[in-house]
Amino acid sequence: MPIYDYKCDPCNHRFEHNHAMAENPVVVCPQCGSSQQVRKILSTGGIMEGKSGGASNFSPPPAMSGCPSGGCGMGGGMCGMSG
Repeated sequence: MPIYDYKCDPCNHRFEHNHAMAENPVVVCPQCGSSQQVRKILSTGGIMEGKSGGASNFSPPPAMSGCPSGGCGMGGGMCGMSG
């Protein structure tokens, strides 16, 4: 099951929640209990390097210079920036 990142707007808490891709669950903030203003946020994955797909050399994706969201590395229209 995938792990999704969420952000609670009232208390600004970020947390993870796992559920099936086909589900659209009601997600409750573990910090303040809000379920009305909790939203899924885009998170960046990691790049796994090494033989046989092992977790030997984990590194975050390269940052994009000038990215307003803090260097997401997406570019190409994902956030309106061009790489």
